[in-house]
Amino acid sequence: MLRQFRITIQAIIFVLILVTTNIFHVPISMASTTASEQSLIAAFLFNFLKFTEWPDGIVTGELKLCITEGQIFKELDTISGRLIQSKRVIIQRVNFRGFQSDCQLLYLSREENIDQIYQWLKITDHKPILIVSNVNEFLDMGGMIILINNGKTLSFEIDLERIKHAGLKLNAQLLQIARDVRGR
Repeated sequence: MLRQFRITIQAIIFVLILVTTNIFHVPISMASTTASEQSLIAAFLFNFLKFTEWPDGIVTGELKLCITEGQIFKELDTISGRLIQSKRVIIQRVNFRGFQSDCQLLYLSREENIDQIYQWLKITDHKPILIVSNVNEFLDMGGMIILINNGKTLSFEIDLERIKHAGLKLNAQLLQIARDVRGR
């Protein structure tokens, strides 16, 4: 019970940080309990982009949030074109054959085949790409951030070692509101 209360408080703090610091350009109604999981995921992904630092020279004039070709994720339209540190967020669909490592964030949804998840993790290993998913046990598979929906709240856990291994840095605020951070 205490853990569930802590997770709820963390989610509220995350939304408050987003709203009060004007980081979050998605309508505030998305934070309501009736918001769809996809809308909340889109907001989290936007803010993961906002709170991540890439090695010099990796981010040029835009921030690319990549999703696989098979995903239907119209809620990403709410963040497409938004600015983060004067860089426009671009949504790009990718596949194995034509994948170039110019994505800053790759989101792999639970609709992906587990074998494909492992393939994506293999081809992105050692690359400065933040890999996020809502697949169960994603961190154990080699992922960096897992989104967890317990039916009431959406929270996340981080594998800091994998993020550092890719040359990325996360803002301390993001680490504070994570449900769990491995490798601190």
